[in-house]
Amino acid sequence: MSSYEQDRQTHGTDAQEKKIDLSLLKYFWQAGPLNFSKQDSIPRFLRKIKVLKNFSDSELFILSKYLNERNFRRGEVIFQQGDVGIGFYLIFSGQVEISVDDNKFDFDETLAKGRYSLNLERYDFFGELALLQENAIRNATATAKDDCILFGIFRPDLDDLILQYPVVAARLLQSVSMIIANRLFFLTQEVRFLKTKLENRELNK
Repeated sequence: MSSYEQDRQTHGTDAQEKKIDLSLLKYFWQAGPLNFSKQDSIPRFLRKIKVLKNFSDSELFILSKYLNERNFRRGEVIFQQGDVGIGFYLIFSGQVEISVDDNKFDFDETLAKGRYSLNLERYDFFGELALLQENAIRNATATAKDDCILFGIFRPDLDDLILQYPVVAARLLQSVSMIIANRLFFLTQEVRFLKTKLENRELNK
């Protein structure tokens, strides 16, 4: 079964995918809190995304013009482990399951193998490595756990953003880099902990 990203690479923009309506977007950004109280407005949503927390209102407005909106049905595969990554996604509504099949990796045979998963929900994001590394291979599968709406930014969007608004593009890439660096730090700490635990177990045999 092909994934959304595989189809997008093969056929181009998905028929169900659309840019966020700019006239509606402009209204959302200009409406004051007394004039517009919808909790799901795009600016309020973006301000709560961790990777965008240091963006100014004007920078968020610029970035939002490059987002693609796509509805996914429950069970629809966004990308598969082993796919070439092309997009970075923000969860506007619904849940997405991120799963890893260890049998597809050449890990130490002494370690337990299997399928591991976690659920992401509104305000979470995933797929960010695709913005930093061209032809990055997905190390997990992303599947819509229920009907959901995602906002995605793809490599061509990023290239346009770099040309038109280099400061905003640089801020986005810097924020994504910091998130990945922090994840790698904690992963390294976890690996060291597990290694020490295994060594102690061997000594106590």
